[in-house]
Amino acid sequence: FFQEIPQNLFEPIWATALAGMLILCVVLRLTLQKKSLETRMLPLKILGVLIVLLEIGKQLTSFSQGYDLYHIPLHYCSLFIFMIPIMAFYRGKHQDKVGGITAALCGAEFIMMIIYPNLIYGAWNVRDYFKGFFDFHTVTVHLLIMLGFLLIPTLDLHTPAKKGEQKAVIIFILCFCAVSATAAQLLETNYNNFYVCNIPPLESLRQAVESVTGVLVAKIFYVLCVTVMDVLFTVGAYWAYRGLRRLVAGKTATPV
Repeated sequence: FFQEIPQNLFEPIWATALAGMLILCVVLRLTLQKKSLETRMLPLKILGVLIVLLEIGKQLTSFSQGYDLYHIPLHYCSLFIFMIPIMAFYRGKHQDKVGGITAALCGAEFIMMIIYPNLIYGAWNVRDYFKGFFDFHTVTVHLLIMLGFLLIPTLDLHTPAKKGEQKAVIIFILCFCAVSATAAQLLETNYNNFYVCNIPPLESLRQAVESVTGVLVAKIFYVLCVTVMDVLFTVGAYWAYRGLRRLVAGKTATPV
């Protein structure tokens, strides 16, 4: 599967979009760095609204074509429909933890787009970008999520220095996995790779385990493995985000 990795990474559209994001972030930082949090939060608010509108369009399009259960927002990437707008608009007791969770999720998606973009969307989605709404939605939303990851540290939208943030990230992902994995089995739909695995070597391993242990034991083992990978990858992304923020801020953040 490593042969699939470069296909999106070096496409001109993908590279141009990433370069555009970086330039935009630099311009916004220079423009908004000394403004209030509410002012600095405006780009993320716009991003959140766009993601929600795109999701509404996706759901309406799916209903118009005979609804596909795969379009129920129970995927890892579906979490951004909720978390980016919540971070952008919510001001309350738990806003720091919300920010930490959102940054971790965005970081995980950003890293995955770098190391294995075809697990998220393929070259065919880019090719058919203007031919169908689902391809347009898939590519656009994931690029917006990457932009969100860059905006959070660039505009100092969250300070990862509050006790309990990592614990909040872990609990959040575990709750998501419980819901997504249960729905995947009940609806026999591959939410978050909980039903089958889109990575060929891991899918072969899943099938091999199933042939030895039986379906039920294999499913339990597989779901637990995916859950552990989700938790570890998201926590790793959280610490990558903290490192990026330290780099942008030019100072060391207070440990959790």
